[in-house]
Amino acid sequence: MTGKFITLEGIEGSGKSTSLSDIKKILDKYSISYITTKEPGGGPLGTELRSLLLNKNSNITSEVELLLMMADRKDHVDNLILPNLESGVWVLSDRYLDSTYAYQGGGRKIETSTIDKLANILNLPKPDLTILYDLPPDVALQRAAQRSALDRFESEPVDFHTRIRNAYLERAKREKERFKIVNSSADFDRVKEQVLKIITKFLDE
Repeated sequence: MTGKFITLEGIEGSGKSTSLSDIKKILDKYSISYITTKEPGGGPLGTELRSLLLNKNSNITSEVELLLMMADRKDHVDNLILPNLESGVWVLSDRYLDSTYAYQGGGRKIETSTIDKLANILNLPKPDLTILYDLPPDVALQRAAQRSALDRFESEPVDFHTRIRNAYLERAKREKERFKIVNSSADFDRVKEQVLKIITKFLDE
């Protein structure tokens, strides 16, 4: 039996990482075998690529950024995601392809058709479930700043993150079956409650 592929998406500071532990507890309760991973940086080449992509001193163009993200993702898919899914292990990833449509498409204004072509060429698998943690960019960036020093993406102006949020919401609107939206501006307990409901329903279907 093929494993299920679940991805967590959202702008910086949206609470994905915090929510990850709650999802793991639910999967443990159901005795499901799974792995957790993240992007950029989930594959064997990930450490170097993640460092380059998030470093504020990296002087790379939007197009190079896109290609590096997709190279990192293909490496991630081939070496970690697909082998686990094919062996029946579920994969829970903090970011995946929708991040590229949001960040490089919405944020960097690269044509969606360009990303579509690359995704098709690389034959990237589609997630079974994507949880989108949504909240206003100003609130998200404030949270990110309180958490740690801002990286290259977090340091971008608010309008950059607004475009990212809008791109995410547009994708969620087009793929309502796959995307489930969490109001991440709510308090911790309310976010946890929303996520629990989404994952439990997915498991019961």
